[in-house]
Amino acid sequence: MSFRISRCDDARTPIRGARRRPGANAGFTLIEVLIAISILAVALAAIGALVGSTVRAIRAVDRRVPLLETAQNLLAALPDRSALQVGSQSGGSGDFRWRIDVVPLVVPTPNAAPPSPTLANSALAVPAAAAPKSLNWIPLAITVRVQTTEGPPLRLDTVRLVPRTAG
Repeated sequence: MSFRISRCDDARTPIRGARRRPGANAGFTLIEVLIAISILAVALAAIGALVGSTVRAIRAVDRRVPLLETAQNLLAALPDRSALQVGSQSGGSGDFRWRIDVVPLVVPTPNAAPPSPTLANSALAVPAAAAPKSLNWIPLAITVRVQTTEGPPLRLDTVRLVPRTAG
């Protein structure tokens, strides 16, 4: 059996200059480990919240894209400007319900009082006869609404110019 006697330098060696044996007091204390775990938990919670909000945003986009595509297809399928008529159309396509409203827009003229709106939630509309006779084109406001059984509707607004008919 062998014993090793080591010398204690606590009075002669300052703490900063103290030399430790390799492997002596190697490792972390329990407090250090708990602090590291709590920092890691906070970082993972932040990453989890970010991933959750990203997934919700992607789902919202996935619900809106088919509505937007349907609305754009309906706009593309409208008749040529010479055949476009004022009025409303509605219908369905798969799980979607749609409605198209076509109304004349107000054409501002100098020194004229603005007309009162005739349709709620649309651009200011007046009868086509109220447009100045000097214009060769009449602007029509086109509103396309598409909705599924769940979720908010999608609304697209655009303006098309139609030629003034003689008369």
